[in-house]
Amino acid sequence: GKLPEQVATPTGWFQTKKIGNRWMFVDPEGHAFYSFGMCSVRRNRSKNGRVYLSQKFSNDDNWANQTNTLLRSMGVNCLGPWSDHGLLNSQKNKLPYTIMLNLVAGFGNSIHYTKPGGGHVDFKGNCIPVFHDKFEDFALKKARAVIGDACKDPYCVGFFSDNELPFRDDMLNLYLKLDINDPGNIEARRWMHEREYAPEKALEPEVQLQFVSHVAIQYFEICSRVIKKVAPNHLYLGSRFHGKAKKLVDLLKTAGKYVDVISVNWYDTWDPRVKGEFTNMWEIASGKPFLITEFYAKGADSKMPNRGGAGWVVKTQKDRGLFFEHFCLGLMEHPGCVGFHWFKYMDDDPTEKHKDPAKISNKGLLNHRYEKYGELHEAMKHFNLRGYSTLEFLSR
Repeated sequence: GKLPEQVATPTGWFQTKKIGNRWMFVDPEGHAFYSFGMCSVRRNRSKNGRVYLSQKFSNDDNWANQTNTLLRSMGVNCLGPWSDHGLLNSQKNKLPYTIMLNLVAGFGNSIHYTKPGGGHVDFKGNCIPVFHDKFEDFALKKARAVIGDACKDPYCVGFFSDNELPFRDDMLNLYLKLDINDPGNIEARRWMHEREYAPEKALEPEVQLQFVSHVAIQYFEICSRVIKKVAPNHLYLGSRFHGKAKKLVDLLKTAGKYVDVISVNWYDTWDPRVKGEFTNMWEIASGKPFLITEFYAKGADSKMPNRGGAGWVVKTQKDRGLFFEHFCLGLMEHPGCVGFHWFKYMDDDPTEKHKDPAKISNKGLLNHRYEKYGELHEAMKHFNLRGYSTLEFLSR
């Protein structure tokens, strides 16, 4: 899962480094490391899922051991967030891993400022509550609780502060529409007054983008400070951008001052080469490498509704594999990309009672019975196991 030559002095922890014009992760022993990752590597916790696990693996330890073996055999070298990393990492064949902290999402939930959204958390008025005076204290406590002993673990690559936050170019107007006593509204009005902006200035694009940066500074400064206080040796992998957020240059510039890696959930393109203006912007604007933290395609031959989630729908599992190879090769061609994480390990379980049947989708490497999609598996294995030789070729 790494290149044999040392490219940096060993630090005992993961780091990033630009080698020539290519960014790479560097592992604790100083070797170049590219993240061939998988998100949500976790057990099926439905009632029937426990039966399937027992039938196939007998117990949780066997599942963890065999799952690590499967992932390693197909070139996956990193666990994305929402994985059962505690159980998986209790095995001798453990893998590097990342952790989601949900700092402002957790805070929003604690003050009744959120509701569940489509794959992420929806905030009141689409405003993240970063100007509340209790946010930083909450974030510190949450980081300590979630990170735990991972702060001592060299296998832990780093931490995501949140997922798919609503960073948008109209944030100023949204904050000004909050209740007049809301800390976000109070801060937006203070910010306008400090700059002697008349109310109509809030509609001007340049002013709106200035406020996006203001919100981003507050968010990333607090999250960076908290994460580095709890786990000073680990990487801050940012908040996973999506939608409009990944297109905002000013947001990328601000984030780059605080994070070690720009993380992006990328669903609106078939070919990264076609959207090269985005990949170039992520690296150049931020001055940091970028990691693709979610992408997938769903197979119509799975006979699932496939109306849930943002990924493409293709005809067959073979087509899912072709999409994986095509998309990932395009990413590897960009010297700013340090890896990609497929979403996800296992399909949604149609037997889960709380699941909306219309949202059951074919996102997994495995179906909900722990059975591999053979053609997708073979494509991933074929590509990942040749990943480092591909990188060496592309770096010539």
